[in-house]
Order: sequence, then structure tokens, then C-alpha cells
Amino acid sequence: MAIVENEMNQTCKEHFDKIDERLEKGDDVFTNHGEKLVELKTDMSYLAKSLDGVTKALWAVAFSITMTLIGFFIWYIENMKK
Repeated sequence: MAIVENEMNQTCKEHFDKIDERLEKGDDVFTNHGEKLVELKTDMSYLAKSLDGVTKALWAVAFSITMTLIGFFIWYIENMKK
């Protein structure tokens, strides 16, 4: 009976050691994910600032095209009268 208990304790110890190893690896994975999330947050804030600049540029282009079209229509109407 004592031999069976000793074997069970040894088996349990081996399984617990494997579980501990997996948990330690998991901690490393979570630590790496945390670092990557910080980098991603920095990249996303930079991307948001870049997109803000692009949006302003597109509004400027749209405004310029609109004003050019309005100017063309005014010029066309003025020249139609002659």
C-alpha cells in the first residue's frame, strides 16, 4: 500500500511540475502581450494624428474644388450675357 501511495505522490508531483511550467510560460506570454499592447497604443495614437492631418488636407482640396467650380459658373454666366 505504501508503494502505491509513493508512486501516486511521484506521479502527482510530476503533473504539478508540468502545470507549474505551463503557468510560468503563460506569465511570460501575458507579459509579452502587455508590452505589445503598449507599442500598439503608441502606434495607434500616431496613426490617429496622421489621419487628422490627412482629413484636413482632404477638406482643403474639397473646398478648393468647390470654390473653383463656383468661380467657373459665375464666369460662365457673366460671359453668357455678352
